[in-house]
Amino acid sequence: MGDESHKPVLGDHVAVKRKLIPPAVRAFGGKLAQYSWTRQLVPEAIWLGLVIDRCGYQGARYLCRSLVLTSRDAFGDEASPLFVRMSAYSLLDADARARVLGALSPADRAELSKSLGPLTKIDPSHPLAFLDDGGDLEPVTADRFPAVLQEFYDRHGRLAVLSLALAYELGLVQGKVHVADHLVDSLNAGFRDIGDFPKTDASQEAAGRFRAAAPMLFMTPNDDGEGFREDDSWVGVFWDGIAGFGPCLFPDTIDDEEGEDGHPLEAFVREFRNAVRSDLRARLREWHLNLNEIEAYEVVLALLCRQATLAIEFAAAPSMWSPHSGPITLRAMADVFISLAWIFKEPGPRARKFVEDGLGAIKLQIAHQERALESVSDPAEIKDMQQMIEVWREWLTMQRMEQFVEVNLGSWSGLNTRKMAEEAGFLDFYNHVYQPFSGVAHSNWSHVSMFNTAFCQNPAHRGHRAPAIAPAEPDAHWLFLASKYLSKTFRHFDDVNALEGLSHTAFDYFDKQSEVSA
Repeated sequence: MGDESHKPVLGDHVAVKRKLIPPAVRAFGGKLAQYSWTRQLVPEAIWLGLVIDRCGYQGARYLCRSLVLTSRDAFGDEASPLFVRMSAYSLLDADARARVLGALSPADRAELSKSLGPLTKIDPSHPLAFLDDGGDLEPVTADRFPAVLQEFYDRHGRLAVLSLALAYELGLVQGKVHVADHLVDSLNAGFRDIGDFPKTDASQEAAGRFRAAAPMLFMTPNDDGEGFREDDSWVGVFWDGIAGFGPCLFPDTIDDEEGEDGHPLEAFVREFRNAVRSDLRARLREWHLNLNEIEAYEVVLALLCRQATLAIEFAAAPSMWSPHSGPITLRAMADVFISLAWIFKEPGPRARKFVEDGLGAIKLQIAHQERALESVSDPAEIKDMQQMIEVWREWLTMQRMEQFVEVNLGSWSGLNTRKMAEEAGFLDFYNHVYQPFSGVAHSNWSHVSMFNTAFCQNPAHRGHRAPAIAPAEPDAHWLFLASKYLSKTFRHFDDVNALEGLSHTAFDYFDKQSEVSA
């Protein structure tokens, strides 16, 4: 037998250029792409969850089967869409909708209408609105919608799993999903077992199969077969409607710090840090939530917060205001600025690249940690490693199905940093800031020879260099540069979003204090 430890991690993945392609994607000829259950699939599947929530799983099977078959017959074409996706019902014209209503019994239509009533609050003309029988929306149904939506976000939860099983069954009933003969028995067993989810092992195994089929059932492939379409109008309408259901709810982590004046340096640092927070809050208020451009919203604000965090943390460590350590933080700030500037050129697709690269990086970390776990014998260390794997996996699966996540071994953007800076229009910034400080971050000879060696004074030793740590007193100039790059980031954010009159309190405060001290 071969040595398992020498097999590469993610050995079942296929290397394509600088990417590792997972088996689930390869099985579809590499035509699948990463997708988000919450953001892309939930709007298409939520109608099934609403019917199941109101009528129970067995009742929903009957009602939804009836609707799917009547819709297929009313469409009157072999090329009818898969009536599992909510968007598919928008393809029924007025005559077809009338035929569906004529074929459904009044009782079935009434139950479907009551189940789907909450969607009318999102959009009165949603794709299944034609089923509305004019009855009042029951308060209990309306009140349940937020809970149903929250429960549906968990694709491992019972409501989502039952909806996926029902969707698979409806695809078979409509004749749009085909199963190889040798898989029929196991599939039928899955349909029998799924009602017990999550109480039995058999039901959990069946749930895994139905989850794996989710993209096939609910996502529309691009015309070129590369990835999925994201332009279905219903998905956009759904998130636009949902966005108005109350404000964002999250803890405030950008509060100002308090304290007595104390030592002049301590007071200066505290006021500078609070000024950074004030400038950041002013811009966060201006970047309005758009649930149809969620990656751009998240990535831009995360990078803006990252830049502010670096400035805040750097300010709190005067011992780092030196040529030894200062350039490391400033190089990181330059990296953030170039990434943000490049993303701003095409926020949607470029932010998505940034996210997918990060997801792939965590997937690779999990694989390495699991490999390392095989050689660990200490129980305490095993427990710690398992907990870390669990934390990473939970973070990953909240955003994507792990089996569809590709691992990028190259640059997240597909470009080197110089090219990104050039495309963003900041090549000078790259040349004057990023590149010089990279030597410090990488401890290149250009840096260590200057700051970590000294010439031997013995003339007989050919003037060689000896180890040293060059003395360096804290110099506020390094903090000035941090405030300058932070201000540059904020100004570019303002320019891109046509914002005027926003303050640069941190930079101005530093300038003012410098004048006073001078």
